[in-house]
Amino acid sequence: MRVGIIHTADSPCRCAEALTRGLSALGHEYLLVDSEEIEFRLPDLAHGCDLVIDHTDTYRGRGRFRSLVRSHLEAHEIVVVGSDAQACALADDKAAAKSRLGAAGIPTPPGILVASGIESLPDWLAPPCILKPAFEHMSRGLVLARSRDEAAARLGDLLSRLEQPILVETFIPGREFAVSVVDGPGGLEVLPPLEWNTGDGKDGVLTEEFKLQVVQPGSHDVVRAELAPGELLELEALSLAAFRALGLRDYARFDVRRSPEGTFFFMEANITPSMEPEEALTLSARWAGMEFTALLERILASAAKRRPPGSAGVAQEARIALPTGVVGLWIPPGVHVPPPSTIELARLIDVRPGERVLELGCGAGLLAIAAAKLGAGHVVAVDLDGQALDAAVKNAQLNGLSDRIEVRAGSWYEAVKAGERFDVIIATPPQTPGPRPFGPRYGGADGAKHLLAVVDGAPARLDPERGRLWMVAITIANVPEAMRRLRERFAKVDVMGETQRPFTPREYDDLDPGLFEYLDGLRSRGISDFHEAFGGEYVFRNLLIRAAEVREP
Repeated sequence: MRVGIIHTADSPCRCAEALTRGLSALGHEYLLVDSEEIEFRLPDLAHGCDLVIDHTDTYRGRGRFRSLVRSHLEAHEIVVVGSDAQACALADDKAAAKSRLGAAGIPTPPGILVASGIESLPDWLAPPCILKPAFEHMSRGLVLARSRDEAAARLGDLLSRLEQPILVETFIPGREFAVSVVDGPGGLEVLPPLEWNTGDGKDGVLTEEFKLQVVQPGSHDVVRAELAPGELLELEALSLAAFRALGLRDYARFDVRRSPEGTFFFMEANITPSMEPEEALTLSARWAGMEFTALLERILASAAKRRPPGSAGVAQEARIALPTGVVGLWIPPGVHVPPPSTIELARLIDVRPGERVLELGCGAGLLAIAAAKLGAGHVVAVDLDGQALDAAVKNAQLNGLSDRIEVRAGSWYEAVKAGERFDVIIATPPQTPGPRPFGPRYGGADGAKHLLAVVDGAPARLDPERGRLWMVAITIANVPEAMRRLRERFAKVDVMGETQRPFTPREYDDLDPGLFEYLDGLRSRGISDFHEAFGGEYVFRNLLIRAAEVREP
């Protein structure tokens, strides 16, 4: 597996280094990307990584903007390890997060959000107070004000310097904990809490300077929290409730204070807790019996469940044996590996030396390569998808056929030039029926939409004497209508072979909920043809069709 790591290059955090070591120890490859370059590196992440860990600290210099990095990733359908962009934006908005936690019955320090200077604090907000920017992390800008005058003065400075609202909260004296939550095979788990011991004579406030220190093994700054069983159960229950209230995923850490009277106050949620070896998350995992690699593996496994079935973040290679020799293919993510029906068609097509061939919907280019290896003088390979077009170009090069394969962008016959004729047209169009579009396999209401477009357009692009059309038709589509249309356009139509395609109802319901029931309805009307094999598995047929002798219009 290849994992992308996004980090803020100028941040003093050493998470990226820890992650690269951990991934290497697990046998995974990685790609390191600076968050400031995210727009330019999205193609690399989308096409070269199975998962992406986003440990962005700031984006465009602001902590508030770091959720935009995840928005970019999600827009490109990249599977993000950890919380999604919406949860990131919520957790990073301290005032909004306080409101959400409060609504869930989770105590947070009383406070107000200040967007401009005020003359005095409300009477109920008595010093000492914590002042902190609403959208920053790592305790940047955090101030402990011991009087109203100090609070007013520091408030004006922070508003001017940081250019964002400031959260003013009642300071909660007492013990401070870091509580980590991770997902796993048994569901969410609260790891043994860590207790901070600053020993700095500053009321135990974790300043930015304190957090930037490199924690050494055996440091006295952190200890495993000792709590009574009832207190630990309460803290665990509140932590799980907070995790769910904020919509978090995979892992997170909460900063919590316990007041002298015994109330646990949740101060902040951190969706990118440090993964350095002696930091809170990794230490708590170790106390739970998980070394760093096991913790990382658990987090990756949780995120991997969100990968679409059959998806792959890295390019694949295939070697396919044809009568003319072995074809090597490079297949990037998002481009289908040629199925058995396409491979069988590549073995059957009757291309003759010197002929002109058109392949519609070329994908990785197997059929175009097969035609060229049979001796075609010129092959035009057409597709709409840029990744498929790139793959077809590269595969023509890999097989030494670039001089005879021309790759064009277009939909079906739109890429064919006026007056251009071919001896052979080859097509394997998408043909899965459905009540509405659901993805690249969609073929219209009865599955025959693209089949008929290929058939109807073929006579005008084929040599009237020698022209042949080769295509695959699947029997869950309206093959009777396709065959009727073929016989209208060609004098000779033959099924040259067929392959079996097993499937399960879930495969189609995963494409679009209720799709199998829709297919079963088409079957009951005689439009679709498939049968149950055994154990809830069904089978349809792939028909390999050859049409020749173009009829005059």
